[in-house]
Amino acid sequence: MSLISSLLFISLSLFIGENGIEIDLPEIEPARSIDFVSLEAPSYIIDGYWSGVELDSYNMPKDSIPERTFIRLDGDFSCPYGKVVYSPYGRRFGRFHNGVDLPLPQGTSVTAAFSGVVRLSTYRSGYGHIIIIRHANGIETAYAHLSKRKVNSGDVVKTGDIIAISGSSGRSTGPHLHFETLYCGHTFNPELIIDFEKGTLVQSPFMLRREVLQ
Repeated sequence: MSLISSLLFISLSLFIGENGIEIDLPEIEPARSIDFVSLEAPSYIIDGYWSGVELDSYNMPKDSIPERTFIRLDGDFSCPYGKVVYSPYGRRFGRFHNGVDLPLPQGTSVTAAFSGVVRLSTYRSGYGHIIIIRHANGIETAYAHLSKRKVNSGDVVKTGDIIAISGSSGRSTGPHLHFETLYCGHTFNPELIIDFEKGTLVQSPFMLRREVLQ
């Protein structure tokens, strides 16, 4: 007999008389729902909403995302080149800056932060040459202002693989890497999960709160 079955049997026995006559059970308060998803990203987050054309393949309203999502960051990690954030995430010059800018000399190799599948490899005004990689934990990482892309949509990449060459394409004032972290199409501050100065992850698992998503 399973643990759940045993507990159910014991509980019912408390409400049954000696002659097997059933006694009305008291009303039981329904279980409360859990307001976060499991450590393993749901398959629809990883495999669904796939587009090799759109920057945001989800188009998912923010209020449809759980208030708390635990994201596993175990495994290999390669800190994006630079390790010094000279333009942070947040409002900047009257606009919202959806990532962090890392100093990167022209022609430097850009590597994948985590293993995953390249969802998008294209050119967009503003971003210039941009690559977006979807990872098994449900997040996506984006790399922009590149001079050359070395991977295509659908390519499988491993942590540390060279995916592009740095540059200053798009709306850029000089060579650097624009780096973003996204969940369901919404950006969040990469410094919540990466310590760029140390070149390490901050913590795992990471609890992503919906309120920090843009």
